[in-house]
Amino acid sequence: MGTSTSSAGAGSGASFDPPWLDDAEGSIDSGHADKPISPSTAPAADPDEAATQDQEGSLHPPAETGLTVAPPGRYQEARRALTGFARSGSSSDLKRGMSSFVKKGMGGSAKAANRMRTSAVAASSLGGFLATARDGTDPGINAWVASIKQRGLSAQDAALEVVQKLVPTGGSIDEESAKHAMSQAIAHLYEVDPNADIFNLADDQIANVMAYTVAFDVYNRVQLELGRVFEKLKYAPRVIQERLAQALDYIMVVVNRSMEKVRSGSVQRSMREIASSALQDALTVFSES
Repeated sequence: MGTSTSSAGAGSGASFDPPWLDDAEGSIDSGHADKPISPSTAPAADPDEAATQDQEGSLHPPAETGLTVAPPGRYQEARRALTGFARSGSSSDLKRGMSSFVKKGMGGSAKAANRMRTSAVAASSLGGFLATARDGTDPGINAWVASIKQRGLSAQDAALEVVQKLVPTGGSIDEESAKHAMSQAIAHLYEVDPNADIFNLADDQIANVMAYTVAFDVYNRVQLELGRVFEKLKYAPRVIQERLAQALDYIMVVVNRSMEKVRSGSVQRSMREIASSALQDALTVFSES
């Protein structure tokens, strides 16, 4: 929504998973994505639901359409609902649009999670890298962090260096979306906590950055797939920005709650598992809204 990569959106008859997806996932340096992260220090948003999660961390049974290729008019209902949301600001229209986007547009929460797995890889790779930089356990990363500090870069420039190190190439829409989401996530961290030290974050802060990465990627993905829903409407820029902020807030709340759920309990799990579970749980929540 409002990204420079928005397009007319994917059409019907195409596979839910594009052929470049595996390559995009492999282009991200995920060498530290399996680093463990401690359970959340905050209570789960829904303790009863969190208590029922299985050993794989899935909080909801995945919902799928059973289709292997996208159906005709896959995004028609989502576009209509989000257009209504842009006009009225109705949260019910926003939720209905997100639900249709996941259920019909992306084939259900399980297919959507697989389609967006680059988002989970990006989130866990970023989290693992930041934890490794904090712990000082990798000589190569230690030297790299030292060089960043010696150059006296601003927080914003240091963040760009981190993202560039993790995704040095790019090219496909998934790679570019991952890079953009990671940059947005770090920027949001500084908005929430201006005194944060990106190379000395606590596990809860790292989990927040991971959640922000997933949330921004979902937010960007909606615009990428649906096309310029908001830009086409003839409203004042202030109104459009208010609607975009409202949509982002909704997505952020859902993803943050999913992150809290999957980190609840006493079992320490890897960042890769946490990010994947949070992504799927959030997409399921969107689909059921």
